[in-house]
Amino acid sequence: MAGQLAVPRILWAALFVSTLLYLAVIELTTVEGEPNWQGLLLPLAVAAVTTAGASLVAPRILLRQRSSKSTDESSSTRAAGAYLNSLILSMALAEAVAILGFVLGLRGAPVTVVMPFFVVTWILMLLRFPTQEELDEFRA
Repeated sequence: MAGQLAVPRILWAALFVSTLLYLAVIELTTVEGEPNWQGLLLPLAVAAVTTAGASLVAPRILLRQRSSKSTDESSSTRAAGAYLNSLILSMALAEAVAILGFVLGLRGAPVTVVMPFFVVTWILMLLRFPTQEELDEFRA
């Protein structure tokens, strides 16, 4: 059982660390010219809220689709694959929120504007940390 969680946890950790790398790039990058982020804030904030919501809803949709399939497809391997697909989708959507903050940071937005995007991402990612209970939901 623990072996089935190894790949999801490695994937989870890699995507989590990538968000830290985005922050490092923002810190190491110098904005040339006048910062030009204000016009992007509202559209990117709306996109971030929408994407965060999709990150929460998408795994439930996949779980519902999985449970509506016939029982001959309920092998342990297929359940682990379905779980991994769900995790990848939700983590990619969560990471997209950080990328929106990353764009603002590269455009010269202050840390007080950029960090909420990353904090939301980290919360979404922490909620999706791979556990045996989540994997078992896809077996049911």
